[in-house]
Amino acid sequence: MKKLAVLLFISVLILSGCGASANLISKAGEKLEAGKYEEAEAIYSEVTETGRYVSEGYRGMGICQINQGMYADACISFEKALLYADAQSAEYTRDVELYLAYCRQHHGEDDKALEIYNGIVARDASPDVLYLRGKLYMDLGNTEAASEDFDRAASLSEDYDLFINIYEVYASHDKKADGSSFLERALQIVSDSEKDYYNKGLVHYYLQNYEESKTNLISALDEDPSDSASILLLGRVYLSMGLTADARAMFNEHIINGSNAAAAYNGLAMCDMEEDNYESALNNINAGLELNDAEADRGLMYNRIIVYEHLKDWSSAKAQATAFVQKYPTDEAGIRENEFLSTR
Repeated sequence: MKKLAVLLFISVLILSGCGASANLISKAGEKLEAGKYEEAEAIYSEVTETGRYVSEGYRGMGICQINQGMYADACISFEKALLYADAQSAEYTRDVELYLAYCRQHHGEDDKALEIYNGIVARDASPDVLYLRGKLYMDLGNTEAASEDFDRAASLSEDYDLFINIYEVYASHDKKADGSSFLERALQIVSDSEKDYYNKGLVHYYLQNYEESKTNLISALDEDPSDSASILLLGRVYLSMGLTADARAMFNEHIINGSNAAAAYNGLAMCDMEEDNYESALNNINAGLELNDAEADRGLMYNRIIVYEHLKDWSSAKAQATAFVQKYPTDEAGIRENEFLSTR
């Protein structure tokens, strides 16, 4: 599902001019995009020693460290990036501050993250920052402050992704009713789009308008049969409609056609889980993981944790949760599951 593009964890700076520092940053950016975070971090470290683009080098190091779950180190890197940010634009400084706030939160320093957000909002109360601060307030249990930020963000934006994200925050805190008005606003905006069938389907799914959701998701797959997000969401729609057989048939078709087979195996596992057949779900998840589909692996690995939980195999669930957060250290759902399992 689409997320607000505030923290771009695979982000590459485009620098003017040439020279050793700029070439190193370009090389590091390529490694970063390829997911080779340790190699990229080492190159960015070289940049900081050249005397040019020092701030950008520390920023790059911080991004690599985030992707490795090294939040304490990332905090230090972003602080140094700000320290050396002399001639950079206000937009650049804001970007680094947002990264730093993110790291503070994940390092357990919510108060420091809130202080950073407050400073940014005082200068520029943009919808994305208000959303992030509102999300933090919600995590801290301050629903009233969160609501104020979300309402203010919504008043400044016509971006339906923002409204969907706000709803998802409410939903993750068991407050779907409080977030439903944002879904209605998202629906008004997305309905004006001739296409964008996936997001139409997503909003209708959340609103439990399953027939409308199904129609739009089928249109999305007519345009792109390999759209794994639409495949999985359509399966969820079928399951919500009690049409498990239809969901299975669709997923099996994608496996037979070789079109996003890994995502389809994940879908079959969802069907199995709906029927409390967790051994079969585990078999389908493992079959999907054997295909080494980077896009589908995250969902497969996450569902594997849930399956082991239902099987009461806590040691396997803990091991899989640990492996998951090591591979996807910024995945909040995975972090929550790992924290939950640490208490079992």
